[in-house]
Amino acid sequence: METNNWLSLLNSDASDLDLNLYRITKTLECLLAWYFVPGNQISSSIFCRLCISLSRGINYAIAYGQTPSSKAIQLLHTLMKKIDYQNESDDELGVVIVLVITVKNACEFGWFENKETQELLTIAHEIEKMYCTLGSTRPSFSHHSSSLLNMIMQRFYPSMKLGPIIASIEAKSGFGASVVDFNIQKKNHQSDKKFWLLVAETDNIETSACLINPQDVNFLVNGEAINTRTLLGMDHQPQMPTCLNSMLKFGTNLFQAVGEFDGNYIILVAYMSYVDASLPPELPPDYVQSTLEYSDSDIMEGESRISLNCPIGLTRIKTPVKGRTCKHFQCFDFDNFIEINCYRPLWRCPHCNEYVSYTDICLDRNMVEILKKVGENVVEVIVHHADGSLKEVLLEENDSSGLSSRNTGLLH
Repeated sequence: METNNWLSLLNSDASDLDLNLYRITKTLECLLAWYFVPGNQISSSIFCRLCISLSRGINYAIAYGQTPSSKAIQLLHTLMKKIDYQNESDDELGVVIVLVITVKNACEFGWFENKETQELLTIAHEIEKMYCTLGSTRPSFSHHSSSLLNMIMQRFYPSMKLGPIIASIEAKSGFGASVVDFNIQKKNHQSDKKFWLLVAETDNIETSACLINPQDVNFLVNGEAINTRTLLGMDHQPQMPTCLNSMLKFGTNLFQAVGEFDGNYIILVAYMSYVDASLPPELPPDYVQSTLEYSDSDIMEGESRISLNCPIGLTRIKTPVKGRTCKHFQCFDFDNFIEINCYRPLWRCPHCNEYVSYTDICLDRNMVEILKKVGENVVEVIVHHADGSLKEVLLEENDSSGLSSRNTGLLH
């Protein structure tokens, strides 16, 4: 009779959603009849496969806004109360935790009555205390953490705009096993939206070193390792946020962070979008040259040779900038610096290798005047420290060296 019902569904005009709801009911009946009735014990592998199938079915229903029959909901409630969470094997425990998280999402979408919802949420809470730390799908960072996150975005990710946070974990120093689930509903999803993973250490956000992934921590989505963020393929340099769209699915998604944290971290999955990181309407603050490092008389009587080409792109500097704490005359081009750091956020001066975040960039007014004053055929200038006189170094085709020089007077 049951086979005939199944075949009739397949042969009818039943939608995929109808078939999924039927699958949920039959999977629940199989689990309750085979696994929990004495004499009908099934193997661990079959139990795991049925639990995974049930989780997928529930996720699919949630994603498309469907609710199973009252019979199926009652069976699901019964199943979750019968599982012996403390005595499951390691393999079984893994899929059971996934099932618990999936059912917790079903609670949030109103599948159960209040009493049943509270019972199931209590089970999820007990699982958290025994085996892992559950992250938040309703992020509520402290004021301090929110301030740190805003500073991280301003300093190191000027090309990205942070949107709604979908899930978050605040990891503490030491070993941690954190799990957070979040739901993506098809009816609410916009195809142009992208989900990104951001990981940043909060102990010291002065330099881009805070963007280095914790080296002994694995990050996974739906059981799949996130490229460059696991021990087998670790990126050892500062990273841009990681796009997760190809790893996510409609319904419940599971994000895990497991390993030894070498500090305190903010970890979040959020909507982000690219923005123009070119010069804002207001130019960066003016650079002020420190005089301390030039107090020696020999240096003051010397000269500095300055290239008018950017050390990054090797092309003519358009907007001459350098770091607030840089102690050299050489500048680099603003656009080139932003472009290279929006690909790989090292945020280091290309001349002295000091850390220079986006908010540390300063405009060198002296170099602005030099660029205005000299011709396009000038590739370098020599500045005499004693009187500020400027000597141009020209590029001439007839010169065997390609270079010649002439004085252009004082630079004011």
